[in-house]
Amino acid sequence: MPSIDFVISNPGHHVAMMQPVMAELKQQGGYHCRVISLCPFRGFPSPAARFPMADAFVSIPERQIRSSPSSGKQGGKRSDWLRGIAREVSWRTMLQRPLQHTFHTPPALVVLPNDAAFPYDHIVKMLHGRDIPFLLMQEGIRFPLPTDKEQDTYGSSGAAAIAAWGESSAAYFRAQGALPETIHCTGSPRFDHICQTDWRSQAGQLQAEHGFGQTNLLFLSNPIDDQGYCTTAEKLALVQRFLAEITPLFADPGFHLIIKLHARESLAEFQTIAAAASYPHRITVLGQSPLYPLFTVAQAAIVLASTVGLEALLFGLPLAVLEIPGVGFVHDYVSAGAALGLGWQRPLAPQVQALLCGQGVDTAVTAAYLQNNLAARADAVERVARLITTLTR
Repeated sequence: MPSIDFVISNPGHHVAMMQPVMAELKQQGGYHCRVISLCPFRGFPSPAARFPMADAFVSIPERQIRSSPSSGKQGGKRSDWLRGIAREVSWRTMLQRPLQHTFHTPPALVVLPNDAAFPYDHIVKMLHGRDIPFLLMQEGIRFPLPTDKEQDTYGSSGAAAIAAWGESSAAYFRAQGALPETIHCTGSPRFDHICQTDWRSQAGQLQAEHGFGQTNLLFLSNPIDDQGYCTTAEKLALVQRFLAEITPLFADPGFHLIIKLHARESLAEFQTIAAAASYPHRITVLGQSPLYPLFTVAQAAIVLASTVGLEALLFGLPLAVLEIPGVGFVHDYVSAGAALGLGWQRPLAPQVQALLCGQGVDTAVTAAYLQNNLAARADAVERVARLITTLTR
């Protein structure tokens, strides 16, 4: 019976992309499936309850080592050097030995969400040293990060196969040097779940709980400070400036702003900013609240630099990207015509109002963009499972 190891380090999207594939393999029968969770190392609790079908669940380390994930690629060369030393120490003291023990009996295949970021780069070297093949399941949209040279090697570490989201990602991996025959456009299993679920009931619950308005704007923040685009203080100042700029929109009594945070962002910091705004009672800041029902209650969405922009488009929302000063519009949402670019050279409120009215949104362009980015939106689980079957046959 082939043994398949699924490695995760994020209890959110890693689970969403790997759990349904494991469930499909177990339903087919003939596979021993194990989860190797690095979530405690990242500061997250291990989501063992989400994998009842797993034959084994291993947490490394066994206990959560800090209360929240670390942040910050915010330093210079010295900071990078110190972070490199810290990573090497943590690898040798916390990860290397338990992973060596875990892979003592080699599985037929290891499924990874990343092959470049720490500690996946070390894991890949370990797998190559033991002749254990791995499948790289694309975890998010790809764009260069200003201070993260690791990402320059994403997809170029000799995976037996790469499960790419779509043709745009396949082109990225080919440019990375991956052999064309190893790249398979499977879509992402997490999007199967999005498209196959009716979110209206949960949306109604959130509407009743938070008292959203009739016109809801969804601002989807993410840790652009960790990504190296700015410092945390600069990101918070950017959000504060955004709130000040859109103040005229609150003249509409039905207008409500929903700020949804990434798990690595501070709820308290954003709540403080919202409380100081002109209309704090019509601004809701959400941390751990479910994301997808919010797409159902919103009339438009704004992102900074995140995969959630793609998810907003899947829900049919008009999308905009807020310009990061000194950087511009991250990823290709704006350049490809799938999103509006909110620039600081003009008053922001009229631009956001146009977004809410759907002005400048070309549905044909958006549809083509989604097709190019997601090869499948209904059967990605089956496609990835078939790829695993082929690799382990």
